[in-house]
Amino acid sequence: MSPVEEMTDGESPEHQCWLGAEVPSLLPAAWDEIQRHKWIESEKARRDVGHAAVVDWLGRFWWRFCRWRRLEHLEGVRRWYEFSHDDFAKVLRAILEDDRLTLVIIELMKADHLRVMNDLEVIEWARDVGLPMERVLEVLGVIHINVARLDPPIEWLRRGNSHSVTRTLKS
Repeated sequence: MSPVEEMTDGESPEHQCWLGAEVPSLLPAAWDEIQRHKWIESEKARRDVGHAAVVDWLGRFWWRFCRWRRLEHLEGVRRWYEFSHDDFAKVLRAILEDDRLTLVIIELMKADHLRVMNDLEVIEWARDVGLPMERVLEVLGVIHINVARLDPPIEWLRRGNSHSVTRTLKS
């Protein structure tokens, strides 16, 4: 049983309700990605790479994963427990009001498909194309991509006892 599966009593984040619907947590979704990564890396190595794949995924992909989920949350694609319910679908207003700068910045952040641009990169782009910096900073404040700089559960970096992961996630 995975550390995340052990969280499935009514107290875990993945069972929190919002507007009558269960709200998923990033943790089970990330754990699924970790398991896929472990399988792929083990296949490449032709052996079980074990916990090294967990540490590798967390080091290479965790923040990218969290930033992509933040953008999903803001766009109203999927609600995530770790992000404020007030931020869910927050950029829909920009779409409805035809706020092109917000839409361009969101698309620019997602343009790479491998990573999400950070605020500094967007500011440099805006400076280079001569956009009004006050408005750019306002849009970045709405997006607030740095709120996605969540730390992974420290126990996922450690070998061994998965029960300590469960205790930490429930507290």
